[in-house]
Amino acid sequence: MTVTIVNPAAEDVTERLTPAPRIASLRGARVALIDNSKHNADRFLDTLATLLVRDHGVAKIERYRKVSASVPTPTETLQRLLEASDAAVHGVAD
Repeated sequence: MTVTIVNPAAEDVTERLTPAPRIASLRGARVALIDNSKHNADRFLDTLATLLVRDHGVAKIERYRKVSASVPTPTETLQRLLEASDAAVHGVAD
């Protein structure tokens, strides 16, 4: 399967990004959910967290809410979340 990652930035982006490897199973996994603070992102991620735990056996959900959608997740926070998790979801909503 080929995956194309599109950067919505207006400038030319030369860096090539590849998706992270898939985890073998969500059962027992630790998942980080990053809320970009846009309208309804929290509701989407709340529902996703419920489904991940109830239907897929995720063991732990860790949440982080950005102060603003226009501000990147602080590098140290992102690093901490990724080190403590098996998978991450960055929620974008409007």
